Amino acid sequence: MSGRLFFPAVATAVAVLLAACSGGGGGSATATASGGAVQTVQQGVLMIGSQQSYIPGEFRAEGSQDLQGFGVEIVAEIARRLGLKTQWVQTDYSAIITGLQAGQFDMGSGGMSPNPERLQQVDMIGYYRSGATFLVRKADAGKYPDAKAVCGHKLGMLEGSTTLEKAVEQANASCSGGPIQVEHYTSTPLGLQGLLSERIEAYTPDLAQAQYIVKQNPDQFATTDYHLVDYLINFTFGKGGDPGLRDAVYDTLAAMMRDGAYDKILAKWNLNVGGLEKPAYNGQLDGKP
Repeated sequence: MSGRLFFPAVATAVAVLLAACSGGGGGSATATASGGAVQTVQQGVLMIGSQQSYIPGEFRAEGSQDLQGFGVEIVAEIARRLGLKTQWVQTDYSAIITGLQAGQFDMGSGGMSPNPERLQQVDMIGYYRSGATFLVRKADAGKYPDAKAVCGHKLGMLEGSTTLEKAVEQANASCSGGPIQVEHYTSTPLGLQGLLSERIEAYTPDLAQAQYIVKQNPDQFATTDYHLVDYLINFTFGKGGDPGLRDAVYDTLAAMMRDGAYDKILAKWNLNVGGLEKPAYNGQLDGKP
């Protein structure tokens, strides 16, 4: 977890975070350790679509070109066990599902939660229990302890965050001082820039993300214990095609949870509190492909 995040230098950070990873090639099969085979877009490579600014899941620290995070390490171990190399493909959060449908990569990642609309388009394997909270400027610590306090103010969130949008709609039903106004951003660094520039009063990151940002930038940001909504974080797979890769990822992740490799990664990032005992499937803790 080396490297400090410094969001006032957001222009540099965004330039680094939005650097695209190239990839391509035709579909091909790769043998697994169990003797089976999974289809991947490029032979021997697991291509993962991600916004690459999901802190602390998949991100780059200031001055570093290396993608890091607990999600990166989980995927790397899954790929290693499947005999695949990893290639991360930068894509906006709102374009992960369409990228999967277009065959631009094999799986999606980056903090996506399940909801009925998404589950009509993709299958999801849950790997962490989390949710969303409020991140505010340090000077506003304690000012927005819950959704009611944000009524009449601007709240930032990632573009494509339909689960959060629905939670805000529900909160607005109880607002008496005007509704919560939503401002969309294509990445978390841009959302934090909006927060620091006072364009918005609060930002809605993932719980783990909020804790990490505050830990790395204690003089700039504060968060609360409030949960706007709880959800599972998932890897996503296109529907209608060969389910072999999806099932192999599920089985490999389940093995990692049994043998301790998964818990070891979470412990490194101080995230054991949201760990699962087995993978979830399409939003169900007891679900299985």
